[in-house]
Amino acid sequence: MGNHLYENGDWIFISNSTIKEKTNRDFYPVDLESKNRKWGSNENLDLKYSIILDVLKEVIPEKASKKGIMDVELSMEEVSGIKTVFEREINHLLSIRKLAKDGYNILVFDKEIKVDTRNQAPTDGRLVAFNDIYLIAKECLDENKPMFLSID
Repeated sequence: MGNHLYENGDWIFISNSTIKEKTNRDFYPVDLESKNRKWGSNENLDLKYSIILDVLKEVIPEKASKKGIMDVELSMEEVSGIKTVFEREINHLLSIRKLAKDGYNILVFDKEIKVDTRNQAPTDGRLVAFNDIYLIAKECLDENKPMFLSID
């Protein structure tokens, strides 16, 4: 299915642009004005894969349960639901996580926080993934752009 990044195992993409038949270079052109955004995961490499699917199933159970779908456009109602459930999950993680001493900064709800994903701490890894998906959904809603789901 297209030129996807994950060759081994099941994968999922959530994006604001179609991915079918695109290489990484096509999706992320050198042009700094490009606003292509995607989040991707591979079941064999990423512990967050099944958690993301479980959260998505709260909003889009039929679509999140299918395999072999490419660039399925989600309705604005579905995108709004995704934004809401990931916002809830982010708030939960922020309430239980320990502050990172090392790592890098990300912007979560307009506040800069330090995350450390090197030590395999599940909260920071999930926080980064959940935040990426939340930001894609928010951008799609704010700019009235489509959001796409692909699962192979």
